[in-house]
Amino acid sequence: MRLHTLELQAFGPYATQQRIDFDRLAASGLFLLEGPTGAGKSTILDAVTFALYGGLAGEESGEDRLRSHFADPAAEPSVMLEFSLHGARYRVTRAPEHRRPKKRGEGFTTEASRVHLERQEAGAWRSLTSNKAEAGEVITEAVGLSREQFTQVMLLPQGEFARFLRARDDDRRELLTKLFGTQLYDRVTAELDRRRYDAARLREEAAQAVSAAVSAAAEAAGLDAVGRAELLSLSRADRETRLKEESEVLAETVAVTGEGLELAVGRVAAARAAGEQAGQQAALMARLTQALADLREHQGTRAEHDRRAAALDAARRAEPVRPLLTTLAEADAITGQARDELLSLIPGPGADMLSGHGGPGARDRAEAAERDAAGLQHLADVEDGLPGQAAELAAQEEAAREASAQVAALEEARGGLPARMAQLEGERDQATAAAGGLDAARARLDEITVRRDAACAAAGLAPQVEAAHAAMQAAVDAHQALVDAHQAGVNALLGGMAAELAAQLTDGAPCPVCGSPEHPALAHPQADAVSAKDVAGLAEQRDEAECGRARLEEEWSRLDRERADLIAAAGGRSMEELATEAETLAGAIAIGEQAAGEAGRLADELAKAWAELEASAADLRDAAAREAAASQQAAMTHAALCTLRADLAGAAQGHPSVAARRSVLIGTAIRDRAVAAALDKLSAALASQGKAHQQAEREASAQRFASLDEAREAVVEPAAQAVLAADVESWTGVLARLEAAAQADDLAGLDPGRAAEIRAQAETADAALTRAEEAEQEVRVAHQAGKAKAERLRERLADVCKGEDHLDRLVEETEPVIRLAALAKGTEGHRRVSLTTYVLRHWFSQVVAAANVRLAAMSSGRYELQRTDEGGTRRERAGLTLAVTDRHTGTDRGPASLSGGETFYTSLALALGLADVVRAEAGGVDLDTLFIDEGFGSLDAATLDEVMAVIDDLRDRGRVVGIVSHVPDLKDRVPERLEVRRLPDGSSALRVVA
Repeated sequence: MRLHTLELQAFGPYATQQRIDFDRLAASGLFLLEGPTGAGKSTILDAVTFALYGGLAGEESGEDRLRSHFADPAAEPSVMLEFSLHGARYRVTRAPEHRRPKKRGEGFTTEASRVHLERQEAGAWRSLTSNKAEAGEVITEAVGLSREQFTQVMLLPQGEFARFLRARDDDRRELLTKLFGTQLYDRVTAELDRRRYDAARLREEAAQAVSAAVSAAAEAAGLDAVGRAELLSLSRADRETRLKEESEVLAETVAVTGEGLELAVGRVAAARAAGEQAGQQAALMARLTQALADLREHQGTRAEHDRRAAALDAARRAEPVRPLLTTLAEADAITGQARDELLSLIPGPGADMLSGHGGPGARDRAEAAERDAAGLQHLADVEDGLPGQAAELAAQEEAAREASAQVAALEEARGGLPARMAQLEGERDQATAAAGGLDAARARLDEITVRRDAACAAAGLAPQVEAAHAAMQAAVDAHQALVDAHQAGVNALLGGMAAELAAQLTDGAPCPVCGSPEHPALAHPQADAVSAKDVAGLAEQRDEAECGRARLEEEWSRLDRERADLIAAAGGRSMEELATEAETLAGAIAIGEQAAGEAGRLADELAKAWAELEASAADLRDAAAREAAASQQAAMTHAALCTLRADLAGAAQGHPSVAARRSVLIGTAIRDRAVAAALDKLSAALASQGKAHQQAEREASAQRFASLDEAREAVVEPAAQAVLAADVESWTGVLARLEAAAQADDLAGLDPGRAAEIRAQAETADAALTRAEEAEQEVRVAHQAGKAKAERLRERLADVCKGEDHLDRLVEETEPVIRLAALAKGTEGHRRVSLTTYVLRHWFSQVVAAANVRLAAMSSGRYELQRTDEGGTRRERAGLTLAVTDRHTGTDRGPASLSGGETFYTSLALALGLADVVRAEAGGVDLDTLFIDEGFGSLDAATLDEVMAVIDDLRDRGRVVGIVSHVPDLKDRVPERLEVRRLPDGSSALRVVA
């Protein structure tokens, strides 16, 4: 995996957008990420980790490091990373969850995190996903590492260098499993273990099936629980002998019950013949006794039969009277209806009215009421117009009141005009005075505006002046640093001359300095020896820095003078002070302009007031004339209306109104006519009722009925007559049929008195047959049970043999997989090591070997890592435990006993060895880039040289190594740098030096 570009904004201490070109920065394979402590070096690693995984590099890093506190609240924090992996180029953009100002209203709202993953295809970016979960899965699968593993192998963040060195065996196993793809061996082991489990389960099931078959055979043989348990505890041979004996006992029992069944069948046949004969005699006697009982029961209903016959005869005689009775009932109904109508009109009519008399008199009363109502029609019409006349009177009175009010209003308005005119004159004079200083205020505003613009320009130049001063100061610092570096180079050059002289000495030759022919302690050249050429190069860099410093000083001086001129043009006053005075003058001018307009308006209102005073006199005269005319017209209308109301009250005669009296007369006429019609209808109905009653009585007497009521009771509808006739005929037919059944030929000679004796004989024969059948069934059941038991035992014995054969074959077939699974899982074998652990030990041994190559160089041959697989526990025998061999003392030490510097270069050697082995392994994770965050400050100069030599070797092999440090000596060693600098506002900025 190789990084190309990183862009971040509003992230950590970086308020503005920052861009890092790793292709340019890492062109030589080694670069330095340097800057002051806390400026944001580790944030670069956090940004890379966040872009890939959505989390930070260090375990102790807080989520509050994501959103920059220096950025504008509306700025969106985001990170974009371009990287290549396995020949494909990817671009991932992430924004963390953050709070931003609301677009509408005040306050803040929470913006959800987002991600966008793209891949470059044919020179263009193609979107892969914007789903956070999918993007995480794609990146993790492509990189081949989780976030925690990435920070251990590729990105070693501050404070976590020694995690892999000091990790527990389980944690180290998890990382190695992921890196070297040993999941295959885990899957093989799991598959073997699953097959072992399945084989053991099949064996157990087969053994249980054999036990179940043996238990079923014991149950089929009739053994109790104790016997079955005893049989299950026997060996296979003893169990076969015992089951064979039980089978022979069952066969003998079946033969004995077969002979007893033949005897019982013969007894049943004899008892069945005797029972059939006795049953026939009992059935004939039962038929005879039932026929006689039915005949007696039927004859007991003769009285009811005679009653139905008499009713049928009376109904047939009353048939001619039935239609006359119907006519009489209809006449009664009509009469009752007419009487009800009369009662609805007159609640308590007299006897004459109930007899149908009084119809002509009611009609005469109705005609008189109609004539009176017609005479009141004219007055009712006049009465209907009364509300209109009253409304007209009210309108006239209202007009008179309005005229009077208008006169009063005009008088009041005319009286207030002089005071109002005096007030307008006073206000006009005040407005004219307020508009007097308008020209002077406008001139002063123009002057202040010019000064304010100068103050604004000076304020705008302030950041440029500060930036130029900061750049100048940085140039001064850089120039001074180069001066110091040049001086240090000169000193080193002078110090290295001793080594040059020592190189020219030979044994026995005098020293040109001290003259001694002996040279016991020769000076040796240092690893960081400086040549004259190096000193000349440092001098050239110093001179270039001095030129840059002079240029920046001139730029700062120019901007500072320009800012001073603008401040002088502003009169030394601040932009806020001048803006306040301009605002005050603008307010005063606005007030003066408003006062000038107000003076003109008041003059116009004063002229209108004079005209209104002159016009009010004529309006007052016209209003007084209208008031007098309206009052006279209202008085005349009121007198006429009072006269009309008196006439209508006399015509109403005590009713609420003439229309009410007329309505009462019309209602009386309508009711009297209805009474007359009801009396006429009742009279006609009574006549029809009397005629129908006489006809019905004559016909009833002719049919030999004593009275009309007797004939009415005898009447039966034709359908009911048919039912009655059928009942009479049915009774006679049933009587004849019952008499024939009691006298049947097959019942002749039977004596009903012997019925109990014959029934007892039949019951005795049935009981004997039942006993014989029960005995036969008991023997048959015993015989069938014996046969079934013997058959079940044969079947169960066959199941036992089949189950034992299946178990034997299954044991033979599953023995290899069970043995192989135990070996792979580490539960069997000489050292009991699992397959995956065995493979991991192989890879870990290579990692330790690769690490020792660099550790020997870094520690000057003192330390060597050892993988141990000796111990009392299984974990200690797994072979993933580390020990450090100290060649100086000859002892083995734990990693935790190393000092800070020793821990740093030991863990670095282990991490580099791990990366080398992973890269060498085909199909492993591609690790082309390595970041190292801090730890170099714990090394002395000699050890630092050795560590840097190892890092240079990595660069020569095509690796890119980024060192994160603030150690000054590393600036001289690594020319390609990514500089992190704090800005005056507290935020940070990046600069690539390559």
